[in-house]
Amino acid sequence: MKKSFLTLALIVCSIFISNAQEGFSVQAGISNVSFSTEFEGGSASDSELGFFLGAGYQFSLNDNFDLQPSLLYSAVKDLNALYIPVMVKYNISDKFNVQAGPQVNYLLEDIDDGKLGIDIAAGVGYKISDEFYALARYGFQVSRDIENFDINTLHIGVGYNF
Repeated sequence: MKKSFLTLALIVCSIFISNAQEGFSVQAGISNVSFSTEFEGGSASDSELGFFLGAGYQFSLNDNFDLQPSLLYSAVKDLNALYIPVMVKYNISDKFNVQAGPQVNYLLEDIDDGKLGIDIAAGVGYKISDEFYALARYGFQVSRDIENFDINTLHIGVGYNF
């Protein structure tokens, strides 16, 4: 299952590479992952801090909108995961954008259930220069293949456009 998911992710990224109009970027930063679960008689939650890194491509849809799919690896103390956000960016100005879109996450841990999740992600971006940008994005889990277990993510980082 893990190999087929990674193969699919590489194929998707290859398609984006061949059609890139605006260009390739790399991203890295802080990843905060929060876990919560409900069980009979109560609930529990925790949060862990780690890092993320990855790559993406930005397509210009028109003067106001861009599309940026990415493939990110996130590592926190007890959880390693792949994230595939597909963000639609609305450019408020030449430097500032707001973004939202779906985000698939796949846990790289040796567990039987709950590896695949779907999030709705929203965030902001700031263009520091033509090459550098900053981002902050929060992913709200909307679906996971295990009940009563939520994983939400906060990514804060910087990127470099090639």
